[in-house]
Amino acid sequence: MVPKYQLERLDEKLIGVLLYYKQYPTQEFLGVMLGLDQSTISRLLNKMLPLIELAADPKLNEYLSEAKKAWEDLKRPGSWTEFLESHPELRDVSTDATEQKCYRSKKYEKQKLFYSGKAKKHTIKTQITAASYGSSGKILDVSDSYPGSTHDKTILDIEKTPLKFPGKTPQRFDSGYQGAHKDYASHYIIIPVKKPKGGKLTDLEKEHNTAHSRRRVRSEHAIAKVKKFKMFGGLFRQPLEVYNQEFRNIAALINFKMFGATAKI
Repeated sequence: MVPKYQLERLDEKLIGVLLYYKQYPTQEFLGVMLGLDQSTISRLLNKMLPLIELAADPKLNEYLSEAKKAWEDLKRPGSWTEFLESHPELRDVSTDATEQKCYRSKKYEKQKLFYSGKAKKHTIKTQITAASYGSSGKILDVSDSYPGSTHDKTILDIEKTPLKFPGKTPQRFDSGYQGAHKDYASHYIIIPVKKPKGGKLTDLEKEHNTAHSRRRVRSEHAIAKVKKFKMFGGLFRQPLEVYNQEFRNIAALINFKMFGATAKI
């Protein structure tokens, strides 16, 4: 017999939500573990949904706009070094997108939109930017979520991601973002040098790509941390309308675990 367990305290409710994120059981099974029925579990998850990010990393949604304003206010010859003392994570950043399998819609147009030709399945896609200097990897920006057919560069352009950062911050992207350095010429955009058709890369170009990959891997590591939560490691079973907030919640929890809610790197 399942013991009566009402989750009266906030910390008990939080543990229930974290268990759901980490192991991603069905709501019915989570209810069995916690002594609650499925409808109560559903209400609990809905109530806690908008609170996790605010509690774990309240600056995730506003950090970049505040940092960019601070740079504009400070901007003067020689002030970049001074700016980095208070914002070291903006010394170097990397951006990448990740996609996750979702249910196939019964509506033809919608299922066509969410079908990813790259992944060969229906997916939903989100872009992450993480600090890539040193061993940081702090998640600095999480985009909105888009249907799987959306190209990574299209997400970048819709989000205007490069413009969220000071122009002097090196921003690293993979080869799927070709053309970004031209579209955002006033910003410090770094992408790999593509091997010319029928040609070879020079030794200098190979060194550039290697050094670039070592820094850009921070965004891949951030994505890997997100996917350690089983909610984002397989099929997403919830309504797609809540996907982005759930993703942001996980990103905020990762930052909290690594750095604390207000800790500096």
